Amino acid sequence: MTNSPASTAALIVSCLENEGVTHVFGIPGEENIRLVDAISRSSIRYVLARHEQGASFMAEVYGRLTGRAGVCSATLGPGAINLLLGTADATTNSTPLIALSAQVGMDRSFKESHQGVDLVSMFAPVTKWSALVATPGAVPEMIRKAFKLAQTERPGAVYLAIPEDVEEAPAQGEPLPVNVPRPDEPSRGQVERAAALLRTAASPIVLAGHGAARAGAGPALRRFAETLGIPVATTFHGKGVFPDDHPLALGAVGFMRHDYVNFGFDRADLIIAVGYELQEFDPARINPRGDKKIIHLHRFPAEVDAHYDVAVGLHSDIGRSLDALAEAITPSTPIAPAIPPGPETPAAAPGGDRIRSLLAAELARGQRDVRFPLAPARIVADTRAALRREDIVLVDTGALKMWMARLYPTYAPNTCLISNGLSTMGWTVPGAIGAKIARPEAKVLVATGDGSFLMNSQEIETALRLRLPFVILVWVDDAYGLISWKMDMEIGHDVDTRFGNPDFVAYAESFGAKGYRISSADELLPRLRAALADDTVSVVA
Repeated sequence: MTNSPASTAALIVSCLENEGVTHVFGIPGEENIRLVDAISRSSIRYVLARHEQGASFMAEVYGRLTGRAGVCSATLGPGAINLLLGTADATTNSTPLIALSAQVGMDRSFKESHQGVDLVSMFAPVTKWSALVATPGAVPEMIRKAFKLAQTERPGAVYLAIPEDVEEAPAQGEPLPVNVPRPDEPSRGQVERAAALLRTAASPIVLAGHGAARAGAGPALRRFAETLGIPVATTFHGKGVFPDDHPLALGAVGFMRHDYVNFGFDRADLIIAVGYELQEFDPARINPRGDKKIIHLHRFPAEVDAHYDVAVGLHSDIGRSLDALAEAITPSTPIAPAIPPGPETPAAAPGGDRIRSLLAAELARGQRDVRFPLAPARIVADTRAALRREDIVLVDTGALKMWMARLYPTYAPNTCLISNGLSTMGWTVPGAIGAKIARPEAKVLVATGDGSFLMNSQEIETALRLRLPFVILVWVDDAYGLISWKMDMEIGHDVDTRFGNPDFVAYAESFGAKGYRISSADELLPRLRAALADDTVSVVA
């Protein structure tokens, strides 16, 4: 009696293992049961979510923290469509993700069929590549191409649809070798052109974005800034790539109105954009007249924008480009190792100390603010006090994002996670699951509004089942607060933004999680510390 040949589903799983995949987040369906069964017999752990949208956010955050594509999986039709939001969020946030779903069999793909919709066309606008695995023999090449595209700069999402009859067909082929593109060395000519601009600049400023964090360019950025004495601002996605307690740090730019950090750009005549991508925020906010010279350091050319007219582009490894540029400016001065904050640290750039003092004073006032309901700055201050430098906070979209992005001091990349590409609501609770799997040693805290929280709070059950402890801090204002704020500013009143809420403590306890209710300002910090010490999911309202 001979063994039956391996199925295409088993080959897909072998290809995923070959790519280093350790987890697949998803929900099984009738049309992908063979894939889920094959995963159960592999080294990969299948993480059963409670909603496919939640699975896509888990995969996205896992990919953001590891640099390796997170994988999410769903059945065809509605299951696949539910993956769409996290897939789009990953692409707009420059995060590697692979979305796999079932599809109707090839024997009925040409006609009207139960649960049959054109998923490839639906995913195409929000992915780097969207394709149908039409034959078993295509699997090794398509899986390898999917990961190569997803993980190559600029990273993003890839979608593959697997027809039901292809999944169960006999396998053809085997996984292909994994090759990783090597970053280019910076062009000497472009380095000298950029150096010439820097030599003549009176007030240069660095804007560090998400690409700098992805590239691990923090140490090189610090060497560059310290060697040349140039102040550094970050985008929301770049928070932490340059520590906020460094004398040259200006904080994060991107607030709705003209904020303190913009003052540094007002006086600048040259912007050195390090890993900045236009979807992070509109460059018109820092270059309103389009008259500032820009040096663009990234792995790929910049998007075209009237307010982001690049004078010189260095399209290579970001860290190497920074080191080469610093050496070109000061050829007789070797670039020293990063200098820890202290008496020997270079003096702050003109104006930078004023910007930092304004932000620090606002945070300090918040720490002393005893009003109840709590002032936003008090919540930010206590959140920062409760977490260690290397711990992770996931900041949901809403009014709280503005407060956290501008006031929450961040000291290491990818420790304050914000969605500012698509700015999706409801990603943080499932995202915390991806974060704990990717970084189990870190304490993880979700900062979310009451509007966002209930969009994906079902994943509390997933976290408890997986025994992944983290804290959910719910900012409660019984409204879609950011929209109310915008309406009040634009039209003088707000309309249809108010809602009711459940008892959040009872809601948490109904899952088997812990719930904490805050009734005075002085209760927040000790409650946060207690919740972070819990070996479970805790909800602090």
